Amino acid sequence: MPELSRDLRLAVRSLARRPAFCVVVILTLALGIGANSAIFSVINAVLLKPLPYREPERLAMIWSRWTNFDKTWLSAAEYLDYRAMDRQFEDVGLWTTTGEVAITGGGDAPESVNAVAMTANLLPVLGMAPLHGRTFTAEEDVPGGPAVAMLGYDLWQRRYGGDASLVGRTIEIDGSPVQVVGILPPAFRFPIEFQSRSVAQVVQPVALNRSAPNRGNHGYYAIARLRPGVEVALVTNELRNLTRRWTEEGLYPESMRFTAFSVPLIEEVSGGVQLALKVLAAAVGLLLLLTCANVANLLLTRADNRSREVAVRAALGADRWNILRLAVTESVLLGMAGGVLGLAFAWAGLRVLVARAPTTIPRLDELAVDAWVAGFALLLSVATGVLLGLVSAGRIGRVDLAGALREGSRGQSGSVARRRGRTLLVVAEMALAVLLVIGAGLTIRSFRNLQAISPGFDARNVLTLRLSLPASRHPTAAHVVSFYEQLGNAVRQLPGVTDAGFVRLLPLASEIGDAFFEIEGRPLPPNEPGRSADWQAATPGYFEAMRTPLVRGRLFGPEDTPDGNQVILINETLAREYFPGEDPVGQRVRFFGQQSPWRTVVGVVGDVHHNGITRPVKRAFFAPHNQWHNSAGGTSRRAMTLAVRATGDPRALLRPIEQAVRRLDPDLPLTQIATLEDVLAAATREQRFTTGVMTGFAGLALVLAAVGIFGVMSYSVSQRTREIGIRLALGAGLGSVRALVIRQGLVPAVAGIALGVGAAALLTQYLRNLLYGVAPIDALTFTTIPVLLLVVAGGSVLIPALRASRVDPVEALRQE
Repeated sequence: MPELSRDLRLAVRSLARRPAFCVVVILTLALGIGANSAIFSVINAVLLKPLPYREPERLAMIWSRWTNFDKTWLSAAEYLDYRAMDRQFEDVGLWTTTGEVAITGGGDAPESVNAVAMTANLLPVLGMAPLHGRTFTAEEDVPGGPAVAMLGYDLWQRRYGGDASLVGRTIEIDGSPVQVVGILPPAFRFPIEFQSRSVAQVVQPVALNRSAPNRGNHGYYAIARLRPGVEVALVTNELRNLTRRWTEEGLYPESMRFTAFSVPLIEEVSGGVQLALKVLAAAVGLLLLLTCANVANLLLTRADNRSREVAVRAALGADRWNILRLAVTESVLLGMAGGVLGLAFAWAGLRVLVARAPTTIPRLDELAVDAWVAGFALLLSVATGVLLGLVSAGRIGRVDLAGALREGSRGQSGSVARRRGRTLLVVAEMALAVLLVIGAGLTIRSFRNLQAISPGFDARNVLTLRLSLPASRHPTAAHVVSFYEQLGNAVRQLPGVTDAGFVRLLPLASEIGDAFFEIEGRPLPPNEPGRSADWQAATPGYFEAMRTPLVRGRLFGPEDTPDGNQVILINETLAREYFPGEDPVGQRVRFFGQQSPWRTVVGVVGDVHHNGITRPVKRAFFAPHNQWHNSAGGTSRRAMTLAVRATGDPRALLRPIEQAVRRLDPDLPLTQIATLEDVLAAATREQRFTTGVMTGFAGLALVLAAVGIFGVMSYSVSQRTREIGIRLALGAGLGSVRALVIRQGLVPAVAGIALGVGAAALLTQYLRNLLYGVAPIDALTFTTIPVLLLVVAGGSVLIPALRASRVDPVEALRQE
C-alpha cells in the first residue's frame, strides 16, 4: 500500500506537468468509453435485464399462421383448446386490445386511455399480483358479468391521486358505471406493450363465450407458462400436430394451411431489434478500439520522449519494475478519468437516444446510467488503462539507459522498430475507420432509399386525431353515423380546411387485419386459398384529404346513403390480383360472410403502405362508414381517425376542431393528435435512429483516424529534423522532402484502407437485414468511402510535409 500510494502521487505529479497531453487523452478515452456505456445501457435494458414477471424464461407467446399470414392472432376456440395441453402448459392466459375508452365524471376533464380485456387467469400466468385490490374472478369473466375493471398505475396516480380507497368504488368508463376492483403495479405491462410508449390504463374481463366459442374470429393474444423443463421447440411441434388434426377433422380448409407456433417471450419482446443492437454494439466496440489505437500512439510518443527521464531515474536507483509500474499507474489514472467523463457523455447521449429512438425498441423508459452501466464503464476504464499502460511500459522497458544518458537532449530519428510500431497503429486506425464509415455509408444509402418510397399519400399540411364514441351516449349505428357526418361537415366548413374525412385506421400508425372476401359469380377452385383483404371504413373526404389517387371509377359521395346501393372501393393490389386484365368497377363483392350484402365496386384507389413503409402493400378494400353496419350485424365503427388537410399549419386547426367536437359531445376526448408528417417520420424512425448513430460513430472515426495520422507524422518530422537537415544540405529539393514525408504517411494509410475494405466485404453481410434497396457490398459505397479516407489521410500528412520542407539545414545541424 505505501508503494501504491507513492506511485499514485508520482503519477499525478507527472501528469500534472503535461496538462495538454492529459486533456487530449482523457477526452479521447471519454468519447470511446461514453459511447460504449450508452449502447451498453440500451443492451442492458432490452436484452439483459429480466422481464418484470415471475420466471420469465418459462413464458412463451402462441401465434397462428396460415396462407398470407406468417404471424397473427388466435381465436377463442383455439385458446380454449390450447389450455387443455396440460402436459406442456401450466396455464394459458388471453387478452385483446379494445381500443380507447373515455374516463369521465368526478369533475375532471374527459380523458381517453387505452383499454384491454383479459382473462381472469392472465395475471397468475404472468406471475404478478395487483398493487391494491384483486384481479378478476371466474364469475366476473363471463358474458353479461358484473361491470368491473382494474386501473393502470399511471392513471390511478394522475387522475385519482394514488388514493387506495378507490378500490371498491365506482367510476365512469365510456359513460357507464364500472367498479374498480384492483390497481396494477407500476412495472406492469402487457407483453406486447414493451415496444410501445403507451400502456393500457383500463383492464376489463374479456368474457369469452366458453360454451360456444368462435373459431373464425382471430383477434386475441395468448401467453403460456411452460411446465419446468419443457422447451419451446417441443411446444411448437405439439401445436403443429394439433392444428394438423383440426384440418383433417374439417375445422379448417386444407387450402388455408392453418398452423400455430410458440415464441419465447424474451425473443418476442426484443427479437425485432436484436440485430440492430448487435450491429451498434459492434460499431461502438470498433470505435473504442480506434480510440485505444489513437491513445496508444500518444503514449508511445510520450514514452519515446521520456527516455532520458527513465535513464536518470534508473541511474538514481529506481529499478525497472518501479518504472514500469509507474507507467501503468499513469495510464490507469487516465483511463479512470476518461471513464468518469465518459459516464457524463453517456448520460447526455442517453437523453438524446431516448428522444430520438423508435418505439420499436422495447423498454425505452428503463434506460438509465444505473449501477450496472457505471460498473461497465469502470471495468472498461480500468481494462483500457491497464492495456494502454502495458503498451507504454513495454516501450519504456526497452529503453537503452546508457544510450539515453549519452545522447542527452539531442534529437533522435527513432529506431526502425519504434517507427514500425506507430505505423502499424496507423494501419489499424485506418482499417477500423474504413469499417465504420462503410457501415454508415450503407445505412445512409438505405435510409435515402426509404425516403424515396411513396407511402401512397401526401403527408404535408394534414392533421390527424382519433375519436371513440361510447355506447352509453351513442347507442345505435344511426347515432354513430349521424355524429361523424355532422362533425365531418362542421370541420370541412372551418376556415383554412380544404378537405377532411374519417377512416377506421390511419396508415403507418396502426396494424390492420384482413377479412374473407368473395366475388360474385367466381367460386373458389378446389384447394385454392380463400380470398382475403384488409378491411377499412371511410367517409367522403378522406381520400381527398390524404391525396390518395383515384385510379378509376369514383370515390365515396353524398349519393352513398346507409339504405342506398351498397358500394365499396378497392386498392390497386386487390384489383391486380383478383381482377387481372379487367376493369373491376361494376363487379360485386362481399365480405364478412353470407349474411352480408353484395357491394358494387365503384372505384379503385392507389396503393397505400399501411403496416410499414418497407412492407409489401396488401390487398385492401374500403366500405363507406355509414354503410358499414349493414355488413357487421348492425354494429357501426365507433372509433375513427380524422384526417384534415389545411391551407397552412395544420396544428392551428386543433382548437377549432376541438370546439366542433364539444358542441356535439362535451365529454368526448381527442387522442393520438399528430400531423401526418410526424406519422410518416415515425414509420422510418428506426432506420433514422440506426443511420444517425452509425453516422456519428463514423464521423468520430474519421476525426480520430485523421488525428492519429497527423500526430504520428508530426512526431516523425520532429524526430527526424537532423536527417531532413542533412538531406537538404546535400542538395535534396523541397519537393522531394515533401514527397518523402507524404509517401511515408500514405503508405500505412493505404494499407489500412485496403485491409478495412477487405474486412468490410466480409462483415457487412451481417447488415443485410437492416438495409433496404442496397446490397451489403454496394459498389458506390465501397468505391467512394476508400477515396474519402484517402483524401482525409492526404490532408493529415500535408501539414507535417510542409513543415518538413521548411526545416533550416543550418539550424538543424547547429542544434546537433
